[in-house]
Amino acid sequence: MSLPLLPIELFDSICAYLATSDLAALSRACSIFYPNVQRILYRNLVLSSANRNLSVIVTLSKKPSVARFVRTLSVTIDASLPALIPFYCALADALSFMSELTSLHLSLDPNANTSWVLTPRMRPITYSRLHSFTSSFPFDSHVAGFLEHTPALERLELDTTPISRTVPLPQLSHAAIPRLVHLMGSCQAVKVIVPGRPLESIHIHDGDLSEDEVACLARSTGHIAVLGAITSALLVPFLQSLARHFPYLAYLRLMAPFHVSLKPSDNTFYEQVATILTSMPQLLDFELSGMHWGSSCQANEAGCKRIWRAAPMITPPDHHLEDNLDFTSEFAFIY
Repeated sequence: MSLPLLPIELFDSICAYLATSDLAALSRACSIFYPNVQRILYRNLVLSSANRNLSVIVTLSKKPSVARFVRTLSVTIDASLPALIPFYCALADALSFMSELTSLHLSLDPNANTSWVLTPRMRPITYSRLHSFTSSFPFDSHVAGFLEHTPALERLELDTTPISRTVPLPQLSHAAIPRLVHLMGSCQAVKVIVPGRPLESIHIHDGDLSEDEVACLARSTGHIAVLGAITSALLVPFLQSLARHFPYLAYLRLMAPFHVSLKPSDNTFYEQVATILTSMPQLLDFELSGMHWGSSCQANEAGCKRIWRAAPMITPPDHHLEDNLDFTSEFAFIY
């Protein structure tokens, strides 16, 4: 059987072994190969100012039929090599044609305020297959408008810089992002996004999470299993609030700047923490301001109960897998 007559699946398998330069040469060799090779060439794009390949965006903005081939797109612009406004206009146009996107990563110049590229300039578009969106944008009106058209989105990561209090927070409709399970962003954004959505993993790297805000996060319709946050609240009542609102919590990392001075002699505090942690039946790993809490399983009639030590560990043991997990890594999404 000649190559042009191969089933599309076999043709794709063969092309998977070819370098980008070879695929480009193949597309020029025969008009029969051209559309299929283009589909493969533009399927997964990693573009950056460092790699000097941002001109691909201009090509896509001018060729809607090619832009529809894109499934995953990553665009990174170094602040030391800023792009000009015409490039961002081309990016906005290209995105408005990428209806088949499954993953989008935009790390753009934070000083350029370019979240408007998410707002279609020509026609409305729904990203029905997009399941992952990571960006350097804060949660603003452009991001909120974009999220209204991503019904399959499961993973969302936004800039954690606090939003100016002089700017009103945008709101999302109840029907927006109904499948979201992983969220990283500012405390302000999290309070708007979480309620009514099936979150399982939440990472907040700014702000000051209070007990009232814990109650707000508990309005998620999912079982929150992973939480990372900063708090200045009194830790014992704060942990009690977490235990009450998040019974399925498995991984917990807290940064508490006002508690880093605790000394090993603070036995009462440590015992209170251990008691609360023991009351959280699903908890596997706990870290407080860089200090890991150890635990052990004790067999009982119901199976196995985890008992937490009344003191943090200086160095986590090598055999304790959970203590070595990165709370910003994929495990939080996979759980």
